[in-house]
Amino acid sequence: MRWASLLSLRWKVVLALLLTSAASITGTVVALVPPLEHRITDDRIHALRQLARTSRFALAGLAAEDLKPGSPRLRVIAHDLARRTGGRVAIYDSQGRPLVDTDPERLDPASGQLERLEEAGLALAGDVREGVDGKEAIVVTGALTQEGHLTLVLRKPLNDSHAASSVVRRALPLAVIIGLAAAILLGALMTVPLLRRVERLHRGARRLGDGAIGMPLPVDATRDEVGDLSRALEAMRARLEAEESARQAFLSTASHELRTPVASLQGLLELLEEELGSPRADVKGARRRATAALRQSRRLAQLTTDLLDLSRLDGDVTLQREPVDLGELTTSVLSEFATTADAAGVELGLERGHGTGWALADAPAVARIMRVLLDNALRYGADGGAVGVVLGGDDRVAVVHVVDRGPGLAEGEEERVFGRFARGEGGERAHGFGLGLPIGRGLARRMGGDLAAEHRPTPGAAFVLTLPACPEPAGRRDAAPADHVAAG
Repeated sequence: MRWASLLSLRWKVVLALLLTSAASITGTVVALVPPLEHRITDDRIHALRQLARTSRFALAGLAAEDLKPGSPRLRVIAHDLARRTGGRVAIYDSQGRPLVDTDPERLDPASGQLERLEEAGLALAGDVREGVDGKEAIVVTGALTQEGHLTLVLRKPLNDSHAASSVVRRALPLAVIIGLAAAILLGALMTVPLLRRVERLHRGARRLGDGAIGMPLPVDATRDEVGDLSRALEAMRARLEAEESARQAFLSTASHELRTPVASLQGLLELLEEELGSPRADVKGARRRATAALRQSRRLAQLTTDLLDLSRLDGDVTLQREPVDLGELTTSVLSEFATTADAAGVELGLERGHGTGWALADAPAVARIMRVLLDNALRYGADGGAVGVVLGGDDRVAVVHVVDRGPGLAEGEEERVFGRFARGEGGERAHGFGLGLPIGRGLARRMGGDLAAEHRPTPGAAFVLTLPACPEPAGRRDAAPADHVAAG
C-alpha cells in the first residue's frame, strides 16, 4: 500500500477512532483500579474497626480467671472474632504477653511484640489504631478489665481487593479488543457514507479545478457541513460559468463593435489617401471623408473610454464618499446639453421635490451617471420634445428622476437595457454601444445606491438614480430653487 493511500482521510478517520477508543479504555482502567482497591481496603478496615469496638464490651466483662494464657473463654471470643472477620485475632495483656492467638504457628514478630505494632505507623481513629501492613489490614484497640488492660489485634488479608483489581487488569485486554472492534464497526457504519460523500465532492472539486466549469457538480441534499459545502461549490461553479459566458459574450460583442468603426475608418482613410494622391484631388470629397473618419475615431475613443470604465468597475475601483449638492451638479450637467437640446428642439427642465438635495457620493461619478441618462434621453426621446429631471427623496435616500416623452422601453426591457452592449428595441438602430447604463448602474452601486428603469404607463422612459442622502453641510445655504431650466 502506498504512503499516499495511508495518508488519506479514510485511514486518518480509522486511526483516530482506534486511538480514541484505546485511550478511553486505558484511561477508564487507570482511573478505576486504584480507587477500587482503595475502596475495598477502606471497607475492610471499617468493618474491623466496628467489630473491634463492639468486642471491647465482651472483653471488659471477663473474670480474672479468664484473663490467662489459653483461657477457654478468651479462645471462644477470639475464634468467634476470627470467624466473623475471616482473619487473625490476637489478645495481649498489659505486659504485652499473648493470651490467645488464632494463628500461633505464624511467626510474625510484630504480632508478638505490641510495641512494634504501635510503632508500625498505624493511624489513630478515635480509640482505635488502624492501617495496612503489607497485604493485611490491621486494627488495634484496648479493653479495660477489672484485672488490667487488654489489647485486641485484628488482622485481615486484603486478598479480595487485590483479586478484584487483578480481575479488572485481566479483563483489560479483552475490553480493549471489544472496544476497538466496536469502534471499527461503528466507525465504518458512520464514516463510510460520509467518506463516500466527501469523495464525490472531491472528484467534483478536482474537475472544477481542471477547468470543467460547464459540468455541474453533484449536489448533496443533506443538511450538514458536507451538504452545505457541495451546494456552495455548485453555486460557485454556476457563477463562474455565468461569468465565463458573460466574458465570452462581452469579448465577442466588443470585437464586433470595434471591428465596425475600425473597418469604416480604415476604408475612409484609404479612400482619402487615394483621393489626395490623384492629380485632380477632390478637396470637398476629401473633407467629407476626413469628417467621417474623425467621427469614427471619436466613436472608437468613446468605446475605449467605456471599456476602460467597465474594467475599472470590474476591478473594484474605490469612489469618494463626500457631500454632493445634487441640484448644483444637475444644473451644471444640464448646461452641457443645452446646445444639443436646442438643436434637437428639446426643452430641458429641472424640478426640486422634497428632501435636502444632498447626497453622500462621488461628484465626478454622479456627473458621469447624469450625462449617460441625459444623453440617452436626448438620443431616444427627442421626439417627445421635453426631458425633465426631478430631484426628491427623504432623510435617508436622495432620488433623481430623468424622464423623457419618447417611445420609451418595451415591456420587460427594464432590466435588459442594463446588460453590456444591450439596448432596447427602440435603440437597436441608434448610435451607441449600449455601455452607458451598465456603467451608470455600476457607479451608483459602488456609492451605495442604485440605478433602475421605472415602468411608466404613459409614453416615455424614466430612469431613477438613488443615492445615500446626507444633511446639508454647515455654512452652506440652499441655492435658489430652479423650477425650470430652458435649453439654450
